[in-house]
Amino acid sequence: MYVLVTSDISGGTGRFSLTLGLTTSAMSIGGTVSGYLGQAIAQDMGYQQAFMILGVMSLVPAVLYFFFMPETLSDEESGETRSSGEAMTGIAEGEESESPYGQLA
Repeated sequence: MYVLVTSDISGGTGRFSLTLGLTTSAMSIGGTVSGYLGQAIAQDMGYQQAFMILGVMSLVPAVLYFFFMPETLSDEESGETRSSGEAMTGIAEGEESESPYGQLA
């Protein structure tokens, strides 16, 4: 899923590969470091404290992502500009929609 979000955010900038590399590296490094950090905290403070500390540490980026990540789905794609009846009428009447991915058939 993060590949699609990365594509939406970096689309048209020519930086997709760089952005994908950075996000993949961050996820890999975060997974590795959290294992070692969790082990060290568990040995010093116990498993409950390790779980709570790592839980709070993972909650911080999740909250930042929730509030600061821009919406990548446009109004046209989300269907907010049409009601569901209008969308079905357009399909029934053979209305062509432009897809950024070209013709699939």
